[in-house]
Amino acid sequence: MMNGLSGHHSNLCSTLALFLGIAGISAAHSQTYTVSIPSLDINQNERIVGFEIEVRSARIATLPNAPIGWNVKIDNDPSWNTSINASVEVGAAALEGGFFKKFLRIEQSPDKKARIELQGDVIVTSDFISQRKIKLRTTDFGLAHWVQIGPP
Repeated sequence: MMNGLSGHHSNLCSTLALFLGIAGISAAHSQTYTVSIPSLDINQNERIVGFEIEVRSARIATLPNAPIGWNVKIDNDPSWNTSINASVEVGAAALEGGFFKKFLRIEQSPDKKARIELQGDVIVTSDFISQRKIKLRTTDFGLAHWVQIGPP
């Protein structure tokens, strides 16, 4: 009986190893990018209280430094047309423009011919009463290839 379980365990381990190997190969060939907004037009007295970004032909892989005191919603639609919406819950959690340096990681869709496009808004305020939306187009974003060094 022990040999039967041992053989079953061996087959399970082999299947799992094969699956993990295939998943690893697939992940190794995907293109992952960090996203920045290098030139955000905010005034010296303004703070960021929200942002909405739509991404086409990519999924949102991570938001590495999700800010405390923020409500963040990521919609990774299976169509590879995805979005992230974030807003401050308390004024003390409002952000400065430096937050948008390599703030997001996206992974390109398997269709390598599809062009990644980003658009959205950054919402700022100086008094927490009135807000201003800064419109963003694809050209306002900076993408850089992201390479993971070491274990995840």
